[in-house]
Amino acid sequence: MKIENSLEFLKHPDSDIEPEFIIKDDFLVDKNTDTKYPIVSNMIDFQNSVVTNSDELKKGLFFKINSVFSNYLDTWIQTSIFAGGGIAFVILRRVIKDWIDQVVTDQMLVLDPEEGDQISYLGSEKCLTIQDFASLNVLPVESFYPNLNASLEQLPIKSSSFQSIISNFVVEHVKNPRTHIMELGRILKPGGYAILAGPGDIYPSHRVPYNYFNVIRYGYHQMFKENNLEIMEEYFPARTWVSILYVIYTTCVRNRHYNKNQFTKLLQMIVLGISLVVSPFLNLAAIFLDFITPFDQVGYAIYLVLLRKPMDSVPEG
Repeated sequence: MKIENSLEFLKHPDSDIEPEFIIKDDFLVDKNTDTKYPIVSNMIDFQNSVVTNSDELKKGLFFKINSVFSNYLDTWIQTSIFAGGGIAFVILRRVIKDWIDQVVTDQMLVLDPEEGDQISYLGSEKCLTIQDFASLNVLPVESFYPNLNASLEQLPIKSSSFQSIISNFVVEHVKNPRTHIMELGRILKPGGYAILAGPGDIYPSHRVPYNYFNVIRYGYHQMFKENNLEIMEEYFPARTWVSILYVIYTTCVRNRHYNKNQFTKLLQMIVLGISLVVSPFLNLAAIFLDFITPFDQVGYAIYLVLLRKPMDSVPEG
């Protein structure tokens, strides 16, 4: 969605005062308070936290190769059949697309669009995207920049603005998950739908040190109840064996110990190469084991839920 087209959804991030926003000289200007927010790479930076120079990389050929790999290949491999347990993300994307087809009838708010799969599926003109770069320890490449950089616990969006929202692996990166879920309920129109994906009880830590919580199913249920959000459907893209495989993959391939020096980084490249070959077969084996093993909704890595805000919604408290 173009920056100009997003103004109708915006509010002052610190209050409910009705703002009058204009775009002037690469800034979003609140005419009521004269507050200016810079526009960087087609993104309004409500937190003034975007930097153009990333941290200095470790010296050495293998670290330079790793930098290119991290920017352009890592996310794709990690969420594909070429990573152990990556099949779960393939399933997750398929289910999310099915739900999008079912419930999205208007513009969609996309939170934390690092992968951008939902945006490319719907089209960028139908999506307003928000990410909080304060929760990222690696600045994404420019193509990942969203429309807004803002706190995901204090979204600068008017109440009851969107008929559909996706919160994609956000809840574990905010310091108060309840506040984030409350914001989803506030922004959602009555009768609207929210798709939420997040970690289960055994999801590995990531974006260290900005990974604060893993929420289990009953914790999600409590937060939904507090904000009067109805569960329409739950899905577990990674059941027990696929989840275990993903933890093993993270331990063997993505271990931060490899960042010690050139030798350990070379070792990581060798392990990654082996993983690319064997992971498709391991994914098939894990899916088969999950098929024949009873699943009691315990011991899973990823939680996916479709929520609805009732027409007469009034949050508790």
